[in-house]
Formats: sequence, structure tokens, C-alpha cells
Amino acid sequence: MTTIKPIRLALKDASIMNAPADKTLAVRFIPLAAAVNAAYRERLSGLSNHGATVGASDPIVLVAAIADFLTVSDQLDAQYGADSPLPMANADAAADETLRCATELDPWLDRFELATFRGELYAVMLGVGLWAMRHDLSIASPEPIVNALAYRANEASSKQETAAAYAMMQGFIDHLAPSLAADLERSNPERPWRLLNLNFAITAIRTGDAALMRFAFDVFNTYLPDERAGFYEEARTVAAQPGFPLDTRALIEAEHAKWTRLH
Repeated sequence: MTTIKPIRLALKDASIMNAPADKTLAVRFIPLAAAVNAAYRERLSGLSNHGATVGASDPIVLVAAIADFLTVSDQLDAQYGADSPLPMANADAAADETLRCATELDPWLDRFELATFRGELYAVMLGVGLWAMRHDLSIASPEPIVNALAYRANEASSKQETAAAYAMMQGFIDHLAPSLAADLERSNPERPWRLLNLNFAITAIRTGDAALMRFAFDVFNTYLPDERAGFYEEARTVAAQPGFPLDTRALIEAEHAKWTRLH
């Protein structure tokens, strides 16, 4: 299983790579695919055994599978509409397989010294997830989506970009709730449902927007009731640090007081 790490409560300034709006995912993926293929050929040229068999987890196979899906998904959108039901039964399985391939491709970026492309790869993961959501398809393995959302939130360099990450998290929480909200694996702290809701609340704090924070806190309190006291205790500690926005601190302290009284 993919390991998902929760994002930090602390605010962070960083850069984020956003493609122009007129680029499709298939087009956006081309430079990453070309860089991986070039690095793979360079590595292969240095090996004495040029007859080595290409396996299913080889980066060029993963890249090809992702590229094929992105091309087909664009074609399906053009034929049936970007938000319409699809007439094939295996569309959700194809999206899940693409997410698996993207997850397996991720460590290759470090091996090939292509970590600068990680933002593009995670953008593809989010794009595949959003495509599945638009077509009302189930997502059997949400871990890559949760990781990509956390990356997007961590890399946000402005309140506007943070709010955009927040909006995507909200959408995925709504989409995944029917299958995950029962939260049957509560003994696993790295379960995607827990970390998605946890990161949603943290991202709301980073926006500094009172309305977004109240909404995210309500969602968090509903879906992770066992975590409320601990989360707001930690958040209160962070909010007490110098320079933390006073309005944000007040909202956190109000939640902390509410759930402390109940324990």
C-alpha cells in the first residue's frame, strides 16, 4: 500500500507549477514522458546486456500506459461530454490502473534525477482523479489522489492556491464518502480517508478564511470524531506561536474548548 503522510499545520511559502489552462493532461504529460524515456535510454545504453526484458514496472511501460489513458480519456470526453456517464463498464478500472502506474513511476523520477517533474506527475494523478469524479466513477485506490492533494497543498505559494487545493479536497471527500465514510479501518492511522479529512482541516487553517475553516472543521468533526480533541490540541499549540493570525487562532481555540469540555 502507498504510504500517505499528513501535511503539517504550519504555514509554508513555496512555489507551485501550474500548466496553462488550455493544455490537456495528455499534452502536459509529454515533457515528463520524454524526459523519462530519454533517461531510460541513457541508462540502458550503459548496460552490457541490451537484450534485457522490459517488465511491467519499467518506467517506459508505465509512461506509455499513462499516456495511452490520457489520450483515450480526452477522446471519451470529446465523444460523450466531460461530465456525462460513460457507456463502458471498465472506465473506473482503467483510471485506477493509471493511478497505479503513476504511483510506480514516482520513485523513478528520483532515480533518473527528474524530481523537478514531480509536480507534473502529481498534477496528472489529480487530473485522472478529477476525470473519474466528473464521470461519477468509483476510485478503488484513493491513496495516489490523497498524496497528490497533500503535495498540492504543501506547494501552494498563495492563499488563492491554498484555497484551490482546499476545493479539490472538498470535492474528493464528497466523492469518496459513500465508499469510505464508514471508516472501518480506524486502527490504521495512514488510511486515506483519515489523512484526506485531516489534510482538509489543515489546508483550511492555511487559507486563513473563517468560512472555509468552519466548514472544514464541521466535516472533520463529523467524519473523524475520535480525533477531534487531539487535533485541536495540536492546532492550538501551533496557533499559539508568534505571528499566527489572531482570527485563525480564535477559531481553533473555540473548537479546542468545545471538544475539551466533552472529554
